[in-house]
Amino acid sequence: MNKRWLLGLLALALSCDPPKDEVKPVIQEGLFVNEIYASGEDWIEIYNSLSTTKDVSGFTISDNTTTKYTLPSGTTIPAKGYLVVICNDLATGLNTNFKLDAAGETVYLENASGTLIDRVEFPALDNGQSYGRYPDGSTQLAISGTVTKGQTNGDSQAPAITNHTRTPLVPGLNQTVTISITLATTTGVASVKMYHRFNGAAYTSVTMTASGTTYSATIPAITTTGKVEYYMEATGTNGKVAYEPATAPSKTKEYLLNTDALPQLVINEFMAFNSSCCPDNSTGAAEYDDWIEIYNKGTVAVNIAGMYLSDDKNDPFKHQIPSNAPTSTTIQPGGFLVLWADNSSSQGPLHLNFGLSNLGEDVGLFYVDGRTIDVYTFGGQTENTSFGRVTNGASTWKIFTTPTPGQSN
Repeated sequence: MNKRWLLGLLALALSCDPPKDEVKPVIQEGLFVNEIYASGEDWIEIYNSLSTTKDVSGFTISDNTTTKYTLPSGTTIPAKGYLVVICNDLATGLNTNFKLDAAGETVYLENASGTLIDRVEFPALDNGQSYGRYPDGSTQLAISGTVTKGQTNGDSQAPAITNHTRTPLVPGLNQTVTISITLATTTGVASVKMYHRFNGAAYTSVTMTASGTTYSATIPAITTTGKVEYYMEATGTNGKVAYEPATAPSKTKEYLLNTDALPQLVINEFMAFNSSCCPDNSTGAAEYDDWIEIYNKGTVAVNIAGMYLSDDKNDPFKHQIPSNAPTSTTIQPGGFLVLWADNSSSQGPLHLNFGLSNLGEDVGLFYVDGRTIDVYTFGGQTENTSFGRVTNGASTWKIFTTPTPGQSN
């Protein structure tokens, strides 16, 4: 083989940039990132596999290789014991300076000298699920449908439900409803069941049918209005049980069967690129947030409490106006209501848990049962202009260089 060609290849390899996430080799010290929870109050559990107490003062933990949180002086982990670090961005004590991403990322543990001693890349986690080692400190990592914060993980995990669908998403009277869930794996699964009830009656248990890792069951058609509640239960051969939703049966999935006439409300105007126009002053300081205006073109007042708004027409249940919302959510005939799409629903009933994309998406209003009241799909938006109906409630839309939130177009 040509020596000059080989030398050229070697030079090319040496000139290549290293991977952005390149890290030093892992050196074991008997400590392990043992369990990770990333879909609520995030936390990381560290396990000490040694037979003696381990002083971890000055050790760092992070979710990237540059911004690290240092464990305080005097922090120890008992022999065969656990340390739980809360990932809440508080940056004090056993509270880190970062939060975890439920979509999945990597957690790093380094000793006081900066040597990497463990690294775990975890996948997307749903509420109530963790990612851990089975048994503690082993190389076997898996998603579990139950968490064991500060305790042993045991020899095997609980079944993990990774996906849930309902077809149709918004059922009507006399419609059979198919419920499907997906498990991370069918290994070690003993049974999968669905429980459903109507208007608070006793639950009916149905064994779900498997097709690969997907399990399905149906809820029979119902001829009267009311509320259907349901949840799923997956039991492992080890006796561990996981639920969907994770807090079932105290909290369940549900849908309403409703025949109300839909109110005469429309999305009348919105702004998806607000930097200096139309401030939200509800918090005492001007905030330039996205907003959505609803117009009541009917002849009766409508309180939108319990209804939904969304920026995805395929996900009508994205944000629900609190059912106990005050009269501020009532729209008089011919009146307007402005809601702030600021991803800050904690600020009050007129604040939503999503923002609008200036690149374009959907904006929709949905009834208490998920039926569509009005939805509009828009394209890219210009800064500090709104988009609305030419006249209130009309079918034609245009750009407003002088937006009119809460007022007639």
